[in-house]
Amino acid sequence: MEPRINVPSYRHLLFLLCAIAIGVAFDQAQSFFAPVLSAVVLGVVLAPGMDRLTGFGLHPALAALTILILFICSAASVFILTEPAISAAIAQGPVIWSEFEGLIDLLRGVVSGVQDIQDTVTEALTEDEGVEAAEAEVPVPTVMDALSYGPSLISGLLIFIGTFYFFLAGRADLYERVGRRIDSLDEAQLYNAEKRVSRYFLTIAFINGCFGILVALVMMLLGMPQPGLWGLGAFLLNFLLYLGPAVVALALLVVGTVTFDGVYAVLPMAMFVSMNMIEGQFVTPSLVGQRMALNPLFVFLSIVFWLWLWGPIGGLVAIPLLVWALFIVSDGTQDPNATPAEAES
Repeated sequence: MEPRINVPSYRHLLFLLCAIAIGVAFDQAQSFFAPVLSAVVLGVVLAPGMDRLTGFGLHPALAALTILILFICSAASVFILTEPAISAAIAQGPVIWSEFEGLIDLLRGVVSGVQDIQDTVTEALTEDEGVEAAEAEVPVPTVMDALSYGPSLISGLLIFIGTFYFFLAGRADLYERVGRRIDSLDEAQLYNAEKRVSRYFLTIAFINGCFGILVALVMMLLGMPQPGLWGLGAFLLNFLLYLGPAVVALALLVVGTVTFDGVYAVLPMAMFVSMNMIEGQFVTPSLVGQRMALNPLFVFLSIVFWLWLWGPIGGLVAIPLLVWALFIVSDGTQDPNATPAEAES
């Protein structure tokens, strides 16, 4: 009797191979896919604003242009408002470095034995020509090297703006075509996932905005420099779950050590960590709801994967992509006999 072929296993293998191929393509063509995917994710989040404008009678192209202009103005306003604070923080770099020189000297003393062993091995293995190569000056990036990144940055920005505009302007036709060509998806399912993703992130944005204001007020009461910048940083980095708050806490520890003396130096970090724990354990679950809560393992793996693949841009799109994918899957596995109220809950 001939062995029976397990068809689902081949489908799973094909799915795995396709996922690997897509990951390799994303890695090799990051300059194209990163701005495109970022624009689509932002378009999904801001889609309710687009629907509201078209509901007022605006043409989709004009509504998409309005959303784009509002987004550009908002981003420019944030940059203009934070530029003085960021410049002041950068100017304090030498002060922070001088304060930490003692700690660095202590660490150097601890690892001095390892350094001596490394120097001995290097001297034993290095020939004359190797010594000459080691003594050669390391090339320092010039202004022209920095300007060489300009065209790629401008092209990425243009790709982002173009994709964002045309996605919003033509997303109705896009969803219709996808629904016709993919049996497992339909137009209503895509719209439903879009609404749920947008609702989720608008709620998270409201929570992070209130959290950023609270952080700014607490830092001002503690006497931390640039409290508004700390509030803005808490607002933006709180979108990057786990890793973002950790970065803010580490920065508060560094600046607190430079600004204050004794145990008071760790108070800003301790206050931020306490507020972040309260927000993550009580505020967000109560406002978002348990049904929309994300599995911490999925969140962590998604952030790590996209950070590894695309760096900071990947960290920004990791959670929106995860939420969208989970909502698509959950909508696809819902009971077809469920009522609209049950499907929406």
